[in-house]
Amino acid sequence: MASTNTVAELINESREVLYGETKECVTLENLYQLMVGMNERLTTIEKGMLQVTQINRTLTTMVHNFGELKTKVSKVESDVNKLKSKCDTTESDIASIKNKNANIDRDMKQMKKDNSETNRNMQGLSDFIDDFRAKHESNVKEVSGIRTAMSKAVNDFEDMSHELKQEIKVSINEVKEENYELKDTIIDLQCRSMKNNLIFTGLREPENENTENMIRGFIKDELHIYHKLELGNVHRFGTGAQPGKRGRPRPIVARFIYHNDLAMVMSNTYRLKGKQYGVNKQFPEAIEQARKSLYPIMKEMKAEGHRVRLVRDILYVDGVIYNHQPLNSPSPNNRREVLNTPEDYQSRKRRRRESRNSTDHP
Repeated sequence: MASTNTVAELINESREVLYGETKECVTLENLYQLMVGMNERLTTIEKGMLQVTQINRTLTTMVHNFGELKTKVSKVESDVNKLKSKCDTTESDIASIKNKNANIDRDMKQMKKDNSETNRNMQGLSDFIDDFRAKHESNVKEVSGIRTAMSKAVNDFEDMSHELKQEIKVSINEVKEENYELKDTIIDLQCRSMKNNLIFTGLREPENENTENMIRGFIKDELHIYHKLELGNVHRFGTGAQPGKRGRPRPIVARFIYHNDLAMVMSNTYRLKGKQYGVNKQFPEAIEQARKSLYPIMKEMKAEGHRVRLVRDILYVDGVIYNHQPLNSPSPNNRREVLNTPEDYQSRKRRRRESRNSTDHP
């Protein structure tokens, strides 16, 4: 209120100065004093305005804080309601726990009864285990006896098995020797059946040929044997060029009725030297393979000046049987099938006789 009166007085003084409504004369000093007074009043007014602004800020802050307080109060009320609901739930849980506790008491009583029954059963089980232990010890003794008997039986079986193996081995050796002998016999029979057979090679094979007439003409024209020879079966065999076509012709095998005729033909084969024809005796496959393995040795011995002769699969060098292993000889597994020398046959026969004697007189 005092500041308002002061302002009013200041305004009146300013009017007096400006409009001359004053009893005294206006001086610069008075004007200066007036301006100083106005400045002080304005400064006071500015300070008052700052206080008003501060008050407004304070009020705004209070309003904001009041809003936050209201929100917190609402949240507290919600938490109180939740807590109340939890209290209700807790009371229900407590009641349930009481019921469960009562059930547990009943279960404990039942467990005590079951424990007593279990103790009685354990005693019975202990008695059963004692009986089982006694029977087990008895069974262990019986098994030990059975094991001893089994060991003895195994030893006896091994002894019998060894003897049986020896007998089987002897029997197999005998069968092998008999098999070798049968093979020798078969080869010998084959050689005998082919004794009068000759194989002619290099003769062309026309269509619709007469093989016997071709052989007779060959013997006459190439070997210069003019008298008639007695022939048996004459035919071609093996593989070769088809009749009437180019290629190596199939060989011809001819059977001579008389061995003298065969010897005469063989004695004239020297006339075929340098020609495409060939005449050879027929042998079984095993003998033929053995002869092929002896051909290089025979050629080598001839070059060294030895007198050589090949009879079946036996090579004679200067009248003595050649017993060394031939070049490119077959493996030991099938060597018996292709090399059948008299010494080999006699040694097998001697071993077979000795093995039979050892079997008959243990």
